Amino acid sequence: MLFLSVNPTTVEEVTLEIASTPTYTDGGAMGLGFISSTEVSSEGGSDSVSRLLLKLEWLDVITRRPHVCSISHTNTALRQAALSNQSIFPVRRELQLRLLKLSSLELHYGDSLSTLESNFSDELDHLSSNEEDVLEFTEIFERLKHPVPQEIKDRFDRIVASKKIPIRKPEGSNTKTFFVYAENKIMMKVCNALSPLEVHQMYTILCETKAVEEDNAMQDFLSQPCLSLDALQKVAGLKDVAFYYLVLTLMRKKMINRLYTHKLAFLLEQLKQIHIRDDKDHIHIDRALSILCRYPIASQPPGLCLIFLMTESRPGAKKDLTRVKELFEKVFKYDVFVKIDPTAEHIKSIISKLRAARNKFYDSLVVWFMGHGSKSYLIVKEGQIHRRLDLIEPFTEIEWFYKKPKLFFIQACAVKENRKRFSSSSGADMKALNTQIDSVGWKAPAGRVWQEKYADYTDVSNINCFADTLISYATMWYQPASRGEEGSLYVDTLVDQLREHGSHESIENVLRRVHYNVNTVSLLQDVPGYGEVQWKQAPYFESSLQKEFIFPKSANA
Repeated sequence: MLFLSVNPTTVEEVTLEIASTPTYTDGGAMGLGFISSTEVSSEGGSDSVSRLLLKLEWLDVITRRPHVCSISHTNTALRQAALSNQSIFPVRRELQLRLLKLSSLELHYGDSLSTLESNFSDELDHLSSNEEDVLEFTEIFERLKHPVPQEIKDRFDRIVASKKIPIRKPEGSNTKTFFVYAENKIMMKVCNALSPLEVHQMYTILCETKAVEEDNAMQDFLSQPCLSLDALQKVAGLKDVAFYYLVLTLMRKKMINRLYTHKLAFLLEQLKQIHIRDDKDHIHIDRALSILCRYPIASQPPGLCLIFLMTESRPGAKKDLTRVKELFEKVFKYDVFVKIDPTAEHIKSIISKLRAARNKFYDSLVVWFMGHGSKSYLIVKEGQIHRRLDLIEPFTEIEWFYKKPKLFFIQACAVKENRKRFSSSSGADMKALNTQIDSVGWKAPAGRVWQEKYADYTDVSNINCFADTLISYATMWYQPASRGEEGSLYVDTLVDQLREHGSHESIENVLRRVHYNVNTVSLLQDVPGYGEVQWKQAPYFESSLQKEFIFPKSANA
């Protein structure tokens, strides 16, 4: 529960000085004694991560930080640390303290109802760390099938209403899966797949790998005493404590995050080699590695789908909209927001509203634009917008979507005026549609030569905002995009292939299927000066995705 409640975006490397521990106490808890509300700190953010690490880790404080703590502080710390005590009791007490804190919070609320539309029509609303804690713990309780304390449930309902957060539960389910960060859920899956012996072996690999020993950021971690295999096997929950302590340490030292997980993959790869050597089954390790190769998409709804649809002089446009909306709403279970005939200001306003903190829980963003266009511009109501500067780039600069996949699908022509686009041919007897890693390393997943040249300069804490973006175009530059009374060839084909393959193949593979199918269709068009000509449409995409993106399979698929 405590690990799931961690906000990975605020985990920063800090000195865990016992003398500066905040005003929590390690006294009684539910069923164990009384705690005054004045003893419970209301501070949030990375402070809760520091406390959790203190509760998890061994603290050889006399040898590691003798200038920080007195003997009494040291003894207190050692009593609090689960791994040094080989007991999860300190972690249980920390959870009880957190729940007491959430039950005694004083929050300020509004009274308005929340809808998806209100996301894009009201002023930005800030989410405090306390409010995020309430949202996260409510989901965690339900996810782990524990009854939610009434005080926390009441606060949850009022925050959702006040902050205009749209809540949609999966069909046939009473579980909300929106407010816990996807990377935490993924790490929980990996942890659950590992045995106590395998977690112990991961620690052994860390201590014995020369590349890790040379990593300055890991020296403090490697100074820890050896982990007891006997305790991991006998004490229920201690295996989880050891795994989450490792993950949190890597996060705190900026070695892994929701996107860059190759250091954890390195440990799993080494673990797999041990299993192969000992002729043991390693399917569960392969499954964990496969999970780490994908973008973490673990929430419901898994993302937000925005659709900008232009209808003027575009017969069949509404049918395209119906197909796209049904696919993303009914099959992929996305939140779908449609804006018909937007102006440039409408689009700019929607992008601005999307910066609100309430949208940070989406794991992905999908943007559709369906309208007329040229090579550089898209036609909107009362004007035009630049494809990249006004549509794509502003979305990539939204903080909440850093390190998350952003997919753009653009159904629009990309023609250049007065450019010859067709070869002359007779329309007679034409059957055509009439239309208007090489290896895994500790520092980076790359080969030896690359690592020797670049690995010492890798930094996973910052990214280029254009990273993790895919843009799919209905047609190549200077070419038209077909559309008829029943809709457009590109949208029809894309929806068909996403429905058939989107939940088990990468988006790049799906788009290659789209390109193949679109290119098999022969098209006819009456072009002034050329007569009736036969032509074919060639979609294409450009991508800076760093991991595999696969649309999540819905529960009823």
